[in-house]
Amino acid sequence: MVNIQGIRKEFLPLLHEAERLRKKNRFYKTGSNLFILTFVLGIFFLPMITYFNNQWITEVSRNNSGVIFQILLILYWAFYFLFMIKANRIGVQYKKVEGEILQPVLRQLVSGLKYSPQKQITPAQIIDSQLIPTYSQVPGNKNKQQKVYNMGHGLASGTIGDTSIVMGDVKIINQSFFGSYFMYIPFLTHLYFAYNYIRPWFSKNHSVDQVGYSFFGMFAILDFNKKIKGNTIVLPDKLEKRVGYLAKTIQSLKLHRKQLINLEHTEFENEFVVYGTDQVEARYILSTAFMERIVALKRKMERPIMLSFNNDKLYLAIQHPDGFFCLPQNKNLITSNAFDLFVENISNAIGIVEDLNLDTRIWKA
Repeated sequence: MVNIQGIRKEFLPLLHEAERLRKKNRFYKTGSNLFILTFVLGIFFLPMITYFNNQWITEVSRNNSGVIFQILLILYWAFYFLFMIKANRIGVQYKKVEGEILQPVLRQLVSGLKYSPQKQITPAQIIDSQLIPTYSQVPGNKNKQQKVYNMGHGLASGTIGDTSIVMGDVKIINQSFFGSYFMYIPFLTHLYFAYNYIRPWFSKNHSVDQVGYSFFGMFAILDFNKKIKGNTIVLPDKLEKRVGYLAKTIQSLKLHRKQLINLEHTEFENEFVVYGTDQVEARYILSTAFMERIVALKRKMERPIMLSFNNDKLYLAIQHPDGFFCLPQNKNLITSNAFDLFVENISNAIGIVEDLNLDTRIWKA
């Protein structure tokens, strides 16, 4: 059992320093995001304002009001860049203190992992997982697939028991919209920007820091205890819960996700949908006991998880609104449970090997 309170007491001086920087960083970051949000809303409403007030805009451009507007616009962008630069500078200091807390915490939780703050999960590893799809500049053109861009840093690697594990913080740039023809539809781009910038302010499951990313959280690569020739993908089954019996028909049309695998485990199928290259191998991988462990892991994490099995590896992705290996930036680090959640997330990630029973080898190399 992890003694979180003991760990918290040991790092209290660093937490006070981190909290001081967190408040300043949050102030400037929120300010810069509000400037961007105002700009996005301005672009969104500008066509309507121009259409309904064309005569007023013409009069403004002919008198001194136009000059005043230009001065205000210059001041607007000057303050935006000031807030953005300050947020970035304080953010660097905050990440440094965060790293000073993270590395010894990780050592206390498990001795077999080494943390490297400058390393990252590579695009090749993310592509191999097939959990995050790549997109082509021209839909249907497989020869012009874009790479997956990971903007996150921080990597822990080593062994837990006999199982090799690599896990890190990933922030994957969203290419799905801008790699399609949708961006060329008039006014749709404005709606897309407005939706992505407004949603985080009203959602507990999304952070302003997530804007522009298709995935934000933990990505892990672990040795799997069965030989794998093809690949099998397990995704959260949101569609099943929304449309019931029609979901299977709709899901079976997703040819880019290979074959739809139907498994005889009601509880598992209520939570996940499975695609793979081989029906027999998928059932070999996803035994009844293993499916029950995956369901239990999902409930333990209390957030959607994605898994794939490829090249004798298990790839696992778990969404974290504040990022993985990161202290929550929307909570007070001293008076709230922010540090407890930070340690708990890392402890749960380390526990994946035991939770999924990956140390049990049914074959020998």
